Amino acid sequence: MSELTTCAYRLSLTKEMYVSLRYRDAALRVTVYDGHPRHTHARLGALCVLNRRATLRLLDEVVRACRGDWGIGGAREPGGGTRMWAVLPRAGAMNYLGGQD
Repeated sequence: MSELTTCAYRLSLTKEMYVSLRYRDAALRVTVYDGHPRHTHARLGALCVLNRRATLRLLDEVVRACRGDWGIGGAREPGGGTRMWAVLPRAGAMNYLGGQD
């Protein structure tokens, strides 16, 4: 969660964000929405996503090691913004931690 919220804080024009942390279907699900608007120019949008992905290198490594998934996309709410999310399956996280419970 800290990786996503830090990224949102660093890269959003506004410092307001929505954070959701849920455990459902044997997986931890983290979602962060920030106020960074969508870019109208495709190249600027691609650079923005690339910058976020570079910022989230550590998250990428941990999520892959846990056999989870993560991503970046536009917010689904009418106000726009950016949505970042990560899903960590319990079994993968337990394996990552060496079987500790």
